[in-house]
Amino acid sequence: MYKSKKLVILLVCLSAVSISNAENIIYVDVNGPNDPGTGTFNDPFRKIQYAIDDANDSDIVEIRPGIYTADPNNYNLDPNGKAIIIRSIEPNDPNIVANTIIDPNGAGRGFYFHSGEDANCIVAGLTIRNANSVPGYNGGSVYCYYSDPTIRNCIIENGRAGGSGGGFFCDYSKSSIINCTITGNSAEYYGGGISCIFSDLVIVGCMIAGNAAVEGGGIDNAQGNPTIINCVVTDNKASSGGGVSCYYRGETNLINCTVTKNSATNAGGALCCQYESSATIDNSILWANEANQGTQLALMYEGSASVGYCNVQGEWAEVYDPCDNLDWRNGNMDADPCFATFDPNGDPNMWDFHLRSMYGRWDGNSQSWVADLSTSPCIDAGDPNSDWAVEPWPNGKRINMGAYGGTSQASMNGNRADFDVDGSVDFIDFAEFANKWLEQEFCIQDLSADGVVEFADLRVFAENWLWKEQ
Repeated sequence: MYKSKKLVILLVCLSAVSISNAENIIYVDVNGPNDPGTGTFNDPFRKIQYAIDDANDSDIVEIRPGIYTADPNNYNLDPNGKAIIIRSIEPNDPNIVANTIIDPNGAGRGFYFHSGEDANCIVAGLTIRNANSVPGYNGGSVYCYYSDPTIRNCIIENGRAGGSGGGFFCDYSKSSIINCTITGNSAEYYGGGISCIFSDLVIVGCMIAGNAAVEGGGIDNAQGNPTIINCVVTDNKASSGGGVSCYYRGETNLINCTVTKNSATNAGGALCCQYESSATIDNSILWANEANQGTQLALMYEGSASVGYCNVQGEWAEVYDPCDNLDWRNGNMDADPCFATFDPNGDPNMWDFHLRSMYGRWDGNSQSWVADLSTSPCIDAGDPNSDWAVEPWPNGKRINMGAYGGTSQASMNGNRADFDVDGSVDFIDFAEFANKWLEQEFCIQDLSADGVVEFADLRVFAENWLWKEQ
């Protein structure tokens, strides 16, 4: 009896915990039946800030498709330090993201983080467009000060800052920007797309394109330590640092990025480091950038850079380095990267920086793998010590250079039955296959990708028996 009572009490407690942790969603719909509404599913708020003010930590503010503009409660959105999620109805659906729009129409910013928000304050799956800071001030679309929010799967476009950071301004913060498109933004001074000051900003999987500023057309870093991973930085413009500018002891880390067709009227088409700032560039492609000094890199006033396992057009000859501060490490090359679609004089909207491959390249238009007539030299050419495990098989067991290296969209290379990657399918590969026989796991020997190594995989292996690389 005593044990039964304890079990009942335990179940009641678990039920209470479950209820207390239940997902509370506050709904917003610009076309809601009532104004202001109450935030329920059938009576959503019409204004976004009303929903934010009504939310508590761990709540979700879900914004239905529509254009949220005109009213001050639809821009300069302020989470007030809350750990809440502000999202569209489906942040992973590009059509939903493109049609859930915060548009201040030049009257203010999109978001204003200044109350110590942490990484659990998340903005996901929204388009923020036509935002504007007060003249002379920073952060056109998103302003972040002593706060660490996460911005994910968003489009930030056509924002303007009277100071710095047309798309995103980050000061004394540790924000994360993940899988976002930051395009068509401008700043009066620094960082047309993103401005990072005294901050440990993390930028992953982003497209940073068509932005403009005096310095750092795409990204500007002053005394910060941003890490930029798997990003495309293209078609940005500035006086110095067309793609990326690093200033006054800032430390910029570029890992598996494609920095292409940026332009600087002065120095550093792809990247410019000035005044004891530095950049470490790994597994990246710097190609077709333009500048009067340092088409690819400019190292000025004791600026420095370390470059390894990168494809740099013109190699060190295209680096302006009067103080001899370039560390040119192993694995660098100068070879046509063979982008899927790239005409430097053509329409930037048509460019596709996936690497061509005879063995399989991801095509975003068809959402499928396609085969090309040639294979990029940047495939399987990154640092041998970098993690390649996420890349689809076959992959040479070595990471690709460029923005898609180390991701599920990395271009493939080789024969999928060539497990030891020696250019042939033979008894060594059969021995590796046999060692996995009847194992229930997803591995490279699971050629049919059904979670077990068995006869379906043996059939595929037999079809590739004695294959040799030409």
